[in-house]
Amino acid sequence: MSKGKAEDNPRMKKLFLNKKLDRVPVNMSISTYAARISNMSSYEYYLNPRKAYEAQIWAKYLHGHDAGPSYNIPNGTVLDFGGDLKIPETDQVSLPKVTKRRVESPEDLAGLEVPNPKESIYAKKRFEFNSILRKNGLKISISAGSPLGVASDIADIQLLMRWMYQKPELVHRLLRIATDYLLEVANWFIKEFGAENCSAFSTYPNECHALLSPEMFAKFSLPYVKEIHNKLINKGVKRWTIHLCGNHTNNLTYWINEIKLAPRSLISIGGEMDIKHVAETFGREHIVGGNLDTTLLQIGSPKEVYIEAKRIINKMKYNPGGFVLMPACALPPLTPSANLQALIKAVNDFGKYD
Repeated sequence: MSKGKAEDNPRMKKLFLNKKLDRVPVNMSISTYAARISNMSSYEYYLNPRKAYEAQIWAKYLHGHDAGPSYNIPNGTVLDFGGDLKIPETDQVSLPKVTKRRVESPEDLAGLEVPNPKESIYAKKRFEFNSILRKNGLKISISAGSPLGVASDIADIQLLMRWMYQKPELVHRLLRIATDYLLEVANWFIKEFGAENCSAFSTYPNECHALLSPEMFAKFSLPYVKEIHNKLINKGVKRWTIHLCGNHTNNLTYWINEIKLAPRSLISIGGEMDIKHVAETFGREHIVGGNLDTTLLQIGSPKEVYIEAKRIINKMKYNPGGFVLMPACALPPLTPSANLQALIKAVNDFGKYD
């Protein structure tokens, strides 16, 4: 595998710096699709950061999209808190399955502490992947949450939602531990790699309206999200990607008015939200990404994907803050390669700037 360039993707770098682009950037959220087209099992991909990196580089060579390599084990923090996660070892690419979480009753909170990241399975894997990125001149990624996402790896989300009404103090205790864990890992990476070489990524599936009301978001999630943003931005982390997974329309006022956002943050959204409304809400100070339906990407034809990509590009191409064409969520691993080429053809045909 050849050595990477000494800078991240020039098109994305220009976008974050608010400079003129040649065309709309494409982030395919490649994930385990890269494993499938590299003839790699989920087990190899998730547990061997070197192989995960190389698979994504080959996918980048193939499609020429604009995102850099990234690493994530879905529900990976289950491992760091002493739970069990089964990762398939067969040739079929599939998601890990949680078989046991650390906390299943109030009594299980006794003795629960923030694990040492340097002795934790998932955190060490992420450190290994980030070390590969830096050796190839690329920025590394810090997980900025969500705290509720980490808490739901410690205790099942349905249990947490019951406790929000019956035992709210236990939820806050778990969110405190989850926030401290995220900050411990972030501080380790910042100290090792330097804040100027770090980017933050956070995703919020459990905070969507299908699970939490805006009032519950404000009561339970908001204080910890604010803390993480304040501390990491104050430490010098300037590049941020925030994925609002599901419908967060009625939470947007909190993001605008109460959460400290780094300039030129990239806000990516799911298909449940109106991308134009989101862009207008965040304004010209921030970039919006989205939101091509992942089901269409997996089961649609290249022509259908091309037509839908064209529609989104025409709608968002001249968004004052900038725009990235992206799937609405992580790319399904069984997505046909021709459908991804349809995205590239669409931005080349309709996404060029004068």
